[in-house]
Amino acid sequence: MNRRPFLHALATGGAVLTAGCVESLPFVTDPLAESDVFESHRFEGPELVVAFRDDADVERAVIYNSATDEEYATVERPPGRAGFRVVFPDRMETYVGQSLHVRAETSDGPTNRWIPEMVHGHVDGVEVLPDGRARFEIENQGDAPLLVRFVGISGDVPNPTLDVQSDSFDGATFDLGPGVVGVGPNRPLSPSRSDLVVSPSEEARFETTYAPFAFPDGTDAADCGGDERRGDIAILHASGLSALYSFQYRLDGDPVSVEGTSAAVCRDAGDGSDT
Repeated sequence: MNRRPFLHALATGGAVLTAGCVESLPFVTDPLAESDVFESHRFEGPELVVAFRDDADVERAVIYNSATDEEYATVERPPGRAGFRVVFPDRMETYVGQSLHVRAETSDGPTNRWIPEMVHGHVDGVEVLPDGRARFEIENQGDAPLLVRFVGISGDVPNPTLDVQSDSFDGATFDLGPGVVGVGPNRPLSPSRSDLVVSPSEEARFETTYAPFAFPDGTDAADCGGDERRGDIAILHASGLSALYSFQYRLDGDPVSVEGTSAAVCRDAGDGSDT
């Protein structure tokens, strides 16, 4: 028996079968890279603005929390860019720092961009006002808009607030309000509380709505002797983190009762109550 033609036929048939299998495989493309779709992103006030490449056919843009897969907002057919509101002072909420990502869905598939920018509030220039309140500046040393959830003053002060860095502090149930209001150019012009939003690399002036330097049960001359004291001021970011700073101050002048209350403040004769 001549086996060569038979083996040759098997080899040829196998080649045909293999070729057929290759041709039937589906066409596979590489996944889209972030740089194929996204051009840049930046913050403008309370908004995140994402720019796309000119040649990117973006059908939908979605901002979401990658840790929980919660989708915050969607823009259909964005015209080269998409704007997303990320800070909401009226409801004391921010998406900044919440594993923030933007997903671009295109005809060639989806791709994502991480928004890593964070916030950091630095407090400086604490002043004692004649009515016992405090005035200071907050600088946002981060790269995203800072939403001030609360500012507390504790330590060696006559009327301390709670300490947001104590083990007993529960941010999930905290509902005392911000405790501050913007002053000067930062005075709020509407109930939306835009004064509580500090843009990156900017400073804003605030005053407390409470009086940490007033003695709740009255005072005497010894309390107003001008001794140097040390207090702590803490800023609670709406993103959940907090920062604590120490400051030195003095209380001097005459004890003066706060009208309509049992509290008293230390006030020089030339001080007025209009701040």
